[in-house]
Amino acid sequence: AIFLFLAIPDAPGTPEPTNITGDSITLTWARPFHVMAENAAGVGPPSDVSKLIKCREPVSPPSAPNVVKVTDTSKTSVSLEWTKPVFDGGMEIIGYIIEMCKADLEAWQKVNAETVLATKYTVVDLEAGEHYKFRVSAVNGAGKGESCEIPASVQTVDRLSAPEIDIDANFKQTHIVRAGASIRLFIAFSGRPVPTAVWSKADANLSLRADIQTTDSFSTLTVEECNRNDAGKYVFTVENNSGSKSITFTVKVLDTPGPPGPITFKDVTRGSITLMWDAPVLDGGSRIHHYIVEKREASRRSWQVVSSKCTRQIFKVPDLAEGVPYYYRVSAENEYGVGEPCELTEPVVATEEPAPPKRLDIVDTTKSSVVLAWLKPDHDGGSRVTGYLLEMKQKGSDSWIAETERVTIKTTKDRTTLTVKDSMRGDSGKYYLTLENTAGLKTFAVTVVVIGRPGPVIGPIEISSVSAESCVLTWKEPEDDGGSEITNYIVEKRESGTTAWQLVNSSVKRTQVKVTHLTKYQEYSFRVSSENRFGVSKPLESKTIVAEHPFGK
Repeated sequence: AIFLFLAIPDAPGTPEPTNITGDSITLTWARPFHVMAENAAGVGPPSDVSKLIKCREPVSPPSAPNVVKVTDTSKTSVSLEWTKPVFDGGMEIIGYIIEMCKADLEAWQKVNAETVLATKYTVVDLEAGEHYKFRVSAVNGAGKGESCEIPASVQTVDRLSAPEIDIDANFKQTHIVRAGASIRLFIAFSGRPVPTAVWSKADANLSLRADIQTTDSFSTLTVEECNRNDAGKYVFTVENNSGSKSITFTVKVLDTPGPPGPITFKDVTRGSITLMWDAPVLDGGSRIHHYIVEKREASRRSWQVVSSKCTRQIFKVPDLAEGVPYYYRVSAENEYGVGEPCELTEPVVATEEPAPPKRLDIVDTTKSSVVLAWLKPDHDGGSRVTGYLLEMKQKGSDSWIAETERVTIKTTKDRTTLTVKDSMRGDSGKYYLTLENTAGLKTFAVTVVVIGRPGPVIGPIEISSVSAESCVLTWKEPEDDGGSEITNYIVEKRESGTTAWQLVNSSVKRTQVKVTHLTKYQEYSFRVSSENRFGVSKPLESKTIVAEHPFGK
């Protein structure tokens, strides 16, 4: 019979954790061994148990880092970067050792007291202008590996670099804030030597409204309790000996509008006056809905609203008292409210055209002149008569000619001359000369063409194909070409909240153009002028549009 005896094994060695991750851990432990001999008669008794032995892969120090390079230098420091070794020696790399020596001494010394975990390091407290060599070694549990040396010596000098402006994914170049809120513009920059940083805004002294804080690497501009006057373009510029760089921030302040442009008037009568004005330079970041027109008698302090919903920039004020001086003011209104008014500085008297002069008499005559006299009109229409207009016509003719300082006629026994000074396009047309004696009469026609700059293009300017980057403008040719062929059209654009017009194209040949390079969500207006060889016409301005994809796409 054969008997089989089984023995309980001894306990293994203490487990040790390795390769620890977020969801796993590897345990290793030692185990004992003993040896038994065997022959034809069977297996002999076991030997004594050996010491505990741990089974694992063979390990060695890691290989050298792949690449060691210099990323920056100053008079007292050198910054290094390197890549991890290809072979870690079978164990995790626990750090790096940086060594240096002066280039002419070859006496290497350790730089860091403790191993560096990162793959970059800045060596400090170096001698200015000295040449150094550097090398880096990786370290694991088996020891320090081979080193990788930079290929050439490095001199400790300041590296010069042109200024750079750092822009990240959160950077915003257009800022929209409500009135009363704060504006904070932040920008980071770099450069060596450290650049000087300057904030500027056209037609504004920033020191009066803005708090500016600048360090060696960033700058902030803050405006507390902003209003419509804080809207516009803010330019940030950094500059050093190696160059300069600028960036522009656009700030839109949602506020009531500024005052409209200067008020002018025409067609004054004893019961009405027609007022005209320009749109506000600052629209408060919103389209102008309408204007409020008010009047005030010069002897009173209270204002009376004449129109609260005027949608044009011209208005006829009715129901005035004859001979009474009035002040007038106009305010613009947008979705945020009524803005500051623009007021006439001098009162205007309600008046009408003067009555005709009385009793026109011929006082004296010569071969080529006549002296006339007349009495003042019965009434002057409510304002002082500033002058008289004298007209004349040839006998038998129905056409009156006004002889003024600009138009003169001189006639002798054998010649007649009509002179028009400072001629205008309206002076163009046919001029008739009629000669008459006892034998009959004869009429001659002379065609006069006064050439000059063209009239404005015919609107309105149609805006189509609007997207976040572009739009198409279309208009009609001017009625008056100035007596010369239209050579081209000039197209300009203006961002809402600014006064400056920017040239889009000055050589447009057709009555349509595509405007590109618009800024998304920015509000624009456009204007078009015609040009011939004698000059440029007055511009025609469009309505405002917002550069965005249709249907919010």
